[in-house]
Amino acid sequence: IDVKLKKQIFFRAIGPLALRSNELIMQEREKLLALLVKQDNLSAAERDWLEQLATSYGIDAAAYPDKNELEEALLPRVDIIPPSLVLAQAAEESGWGTSRFAATGNALFGQWTWGDDGIRPEQQRGGKGDYKIAAFAAPLQSVQSHAKNLNTHSAYLQFRIKRAQLRADDKPITGHDLAGALTSYSERGQDYVKTLRSIIGYNQLDAADNAYFDEEQAIV
Repeated sequence: IDVKLKKQIFFRAIGPLALRSNELIMQEREKLLALLVKQDNLSAAERDWLEQLATSYGIDAAAYPDKNELEEALLPRVDIIPPSLVLAQAAEESGWGTSRFAATGNALFGQWTWGDDGIRPEQQRGGKGDYKIAAFAAPLQSVQSHAKNLNTHSAYLQFRIKRAQLRADDKPITGHDLAGALTSYSERGQDYVKTLRSIIGYNQLDAADNAYFDEEQAIV
């Protein structure tokens, strides 16, 4: 198929996954914000949920005996990834969905793993250990894992700070802006950022950052 059709198919396939991943994140964020309003009047179930959320986002709840401090630590992490950025990174990392990792393991973002579930590269980089590319049962899981990676890993602290600042200033959270905080995602550094912004701009992906699901039956 020609390049234009390949891109259309790719965006149609991955775009809804980015929206669904963000929907689930926002459900967590809205519940977290609601607990902030309640101050210390939390039920046992709410406290358990808060601690489980902290664990899933890489925070040790025991290190924050004050509930409000724990919630404040969580807020910068429990937030969306702009769909335009998801699409641009997936396109770049998976060769528009045609890479061996994408085809055999739904691996769209080239995430590394040292566990058993993964695909071993044909040529591993020296000094990095016996790493693999994380594999997933479905593409949505890959998109969700990518979001959790950006929302938890120490390498993307500046990404989360930039996003929190955009929220504080009541500005749109865009892929173009946040791409600038992903120099650590690739060894290419600033050139990688330029590539992502080029993909976003050339393919007019900015509009995806304002997209949302209609209130209709989901089609799977």
